[in-house]
Amino acid sequence: MSLGRSRLPAVLVLNLLVGLAGPARGAEAPLVLRVSPTGAAPAGNGAAHRFADLPQALARVAGLRRQGEARAIVIELEPGIHRVAEPVRIGPGHAGTAAAPLILRGAPDGSSRLTGSVPLAPTTLPPRLREKLPEAARRSVRAYRLPEALRRDRSFREKRLLHDAAPRVTEIFDAGGALRPAQWPNAGWAEVAAAEAGSPRFTIKDGPPRLPDPSTDKDLWAEGYWRWDWLLETIPVAGLSAKDRRLTLADTPYEGIRPGARVRLIHALSALDEPGEWWRDRDSGLLLAWPKAGADALEAGLAETLILAEGARHLRIEHLRLDHARGDLIVVRGGEDVEIRTSELSWAAGRAAAFEDVTGGGVSGSLVHDIGAAAIRLVGGDRASFRRGNLFVRDSRLTRFARLTHTQSAAVELDGVGAEVSGNLIADAIGYAVLLRGNDHVFRRNEVARLIHGLSDTGAIYAGRDLTARGSIIEENYIHDIRPAPGLEVKGVYLDDMASGLTIRRNLFVDVQRPVFIGGGSDNVVTRNVFVSSTPMVTLDSRGLTWMKPSLTEADSEFRAAFAAVPLASPPWRMRYPKLAEALTDEPGVARDNQIVDNVAIGGDLLELYEKADPKRQTLLFNTRLDGPAPKPGDLDALARFAAARRVPLGLDPAAMRRDGLPASPFPDARR
Repeated sequence: MSLGRSRLPAVLVLNLLVGLAGPARGAEAPLVLRVSPTGAAPAGNGAAHRFADLPQALARVAGLRRQGEARAIVIELEPGIHRVAEPVRIGPGHAGTAAAPLILRGAPDGSSRLTGSVPLAPTTLPPRLREKLPEAARRSVRAYRLPEALRRDRSFREKRLLHDAAPRVTEIFDAGGALRPAQWPNAGWAEVAAAEAGSPRFTIKDGPPRLPDPSTDKDLWAEGYWRWDWLLETIPVAGLSAKDRRLTLADTPYEGIRPGARVRLIHALSALDEPGEWWRDRDSGLLLAWPKAGADALEAGLAETLILAEGARHLRIEHLRLDHARGDLIVVRGGEDVEIRTSELSWAAGRAAAFEDVTGGGVSGSLVHDIGAAAIRLVGGDRASFRRGNLFVRDSRLTRFARLTHTQSAAVELDGVGAEVSGNLIADAIGYAVLLRGNDHVFRRNEVARLIHGLSDTGAIYAGRDLTARGSIIEENYIHDIRPAPGLEVKGVYLDDMASGLTIRRNLFVDVQRPVFIGGGSDNVVTRNVFVSSTPMVTLDSRGLTWMKPSLTEADSEFRAAFAAVPLASPPWRMRYPKLAEALTDEPGVARDNQIVDNVAIGGDLLELYEKADPKRQTLLFNTRLDGPAPKPGDLDALARFAAARRVPLGLDPAAMRRDGLPASPFPDARR
């Protein structure tokens, strides 16, 4: 097999050839409608099929469908910038058929850009605000007028607590990407010096040198890993006492605040002290920003979402750049057969794309980067009947996601039944690669690298807290360079809090701390994997017999809620999982029937058992530890030679490995 081989170039070539060749012989040519970029010459002068904006073109599509137009319809966004201030809506009235879909298409070189931001006009910086800036910033900070919709907002963002997925956030952009709200400290974190038990009040160790001014900083925030290093929460500051330098949050963080927790202050005028930062005056609605050198032209994200497809069917979005949403770039709710392909999705405060209760479709051959929360969410199928949703993310590059939320955010979130994530590069972010919920998903032939650094007690591939979420497969992936920051610990595949019934097979782990961790679960299969400088190979505990035991017996626990959410007594569930209905009454806390078979560890230990895990309750067979100097991480040729000399079935062709080799963009010649 070839792990992680990219098929993206072939996808691009195929799409381009199809576009150039036109329809297949015998098929009717599609009807093409064109949309001029914002500010371009309007439609007219006989241009019956040219429109001033995308909503007008879609209104024409709906009219044509009502009249019985059955051909494929292509809406071509001409090269240039197309601005939207509110979601562009696509629904059942625009639908074609599988053979004659609606296609929303940009120029093949990616020079068609759909954006949710608006340019900001410079204005005079009021003296009262200039005087409150740090002295070093007074000559460099500029003032800009915000659009009325942003001036009216009481806050520039929404709070983010434990279960909040993708809060709405206003962002400011220059040509290179997002600036940040003025923060202290500028790099890294401060520490909580003291906190009151069960209270939202705390003090900060050694700072800040200048406290924010409550009369000016009316939209001050604090974010921190308040109790746990796997949870970042961002909360408004409700009070500040200059006398004892104590801050009070508007909400108490999950399980309180601990001394020593990492924390920083966000959106403080006194912290606007270096290029690339900004602050908004809530009273006047002005934006104060210290632009980077040569980047005085700024824009503000305005649209909540760029495209909202509700009940859409047979829709293609291709060759487009989409960016600058305050929430998600594309939201698909209901409907079927919706695909985003050969596109670039970036700089959303929320997610790049969210598919909710959709059958068929997903994202392919695309570049997804600099996303605020999870990058892509896929929810489809029916768990009661195990009907598959058939959603996918294929042959794409996903990087720098979770840049605002940091924790509990994945490159791909899966729920429902039967989604596929295959052939992707997922790297260089603080979030997970995939979050697995639901049943029968496949995570296959992906490269996963350099994730979750700076977090603790988390994993690059994550599932947990639902004994009914079974049947998913993690196979033939290349997982490497998953290492923690000093003092923290992470995992490669983390089957957390009794995750059960998953299969991990034929993966290559290189330089991964705790590559497979089974946290109390049962019925998991770990087989034919190779572990290089990744130790111990498998860790297993039986936490349901120790600290987690109350979670299994509490009437309102997540586990019992998960059991109540699926019909365990129905024929499909009884046939698939005949013993599952008794899982909370028949030795519920015991980790058992895990199969750890036919794995190879090179330069590491095989197995670690703790918290009452019983090896006699597992199947442990034919696992091999090879001593001697392991190949250096990243030297795949040396690894292949090492494996061949010792007859280790790597299943890996180093010449075919991607080595971070997906193109930086589907549009190498694009112009921004």
